[in-house]
Amino acid sequence: MVARVDASGRELGFDENHRGIQMSEQLNNIHKADNEEEIDLREIWRVLVKYKRMILLATFGTAIVAAGISLLLPNIYRAEVILAPTAAGDQKGDGIGKALGSFGGLASLAGVSLGGGGSNEENLAVLKSRDFLWKFVQEKKLMPILFEDKWDKAANRWKESDPKKQPGQLTVHRLFVKKGLMSVETEKKTSLITVSIEWEDPKLASEWANSLIEYLNQYLAERSIQRSERNLKYLKEALMKEQIEEFRKSLLDLIAQDTKNAMLSTAQKEFGFKVIDPAIEPDKKVKPQRAIIVVLAAVLASLIAMLVAFLKSRRTT
Repeated sequence: MVARVDASGRELGFDENHRGIQMSEQLNNIHKADNEEEIDLREIWRVLVKYKRMILLATFGTAIVAAGISLLLPNIYRAEVILAPTAAGDQKGDGIGKALGSFGGLASLAGVSLGGGGSNEENLAVLKSRDFLWKFVQEKKLMPILFEDKWDKAANRWKESDPKKQPGQLTVHRLFVKKGLMSVETEKKTSLITVSIEWEDPKLASEWANSLIEYLNQYLAERSIQRSERNLKYLKEALMKEQIEEFRKSLLDLIAQDTKNAMLSTAQKEFGFKVIDPAIEPDKKVKPQRAIIVVLAAVLASLIAMLVAFLKSRRTT
């Protein structure tokens, strides 16, 4: 066996020979990987060129179909009304709560709420409630418009004779809240509230948005009046039974306060929310986004077509 020597004439040991062999193998592996990657890229390009007609037909065909379908979709317009919560409700409740003292527990046991108007959160919950939305739709006679496909205009009745198959309270709530006909957004910094209505007819969308808030204020005022009447009944009954002068004075103060609240509820037009910017008829649609629909459909179709092309190529090889 001939020993290898370095440049200075010294004999290389076995370890150095072994390291040299390992380095050579690593270099060979790197070159081999580069060659394989180059071959893979060429193979991918070859498959794409071979099946380019199928890929292009699938891409452009799907884009044309998506464009046609998107044109069949109705334009949807959004009307927005901007609101500010009135402070009267919270102030009424706080004022009575402070003056209530020991009568609070007794009133609660009797099923009476000795508060004024509801809080902002409570009023917004009313806006989204099933009962309120159902009463609004019934009041404005919107059922034949909202569910036009299920309404027989000629006979002026539902197409389905079975009441269980006809749109009802739950159907209306799903349409408004879950399907996006109505949306409510609150700005945290300013506490301003934006209520939006989306519909095919821009004029109807703006009319519904404004009438919805008007009806909501009326609804909240009526609830407050009914609450005050119940409170006054309870307080007057408690006054007749109470003998301690100090408690009688507190009860009289509460009766005066609740009477004032009932009068304010009757007189105040914007009871729960003040309209800052009423809704106007929108001039631009918000959906469908037809260009996005076409682009997404074309991209998806091209990806599927390329996957099919690679599968076909693998089967033939």
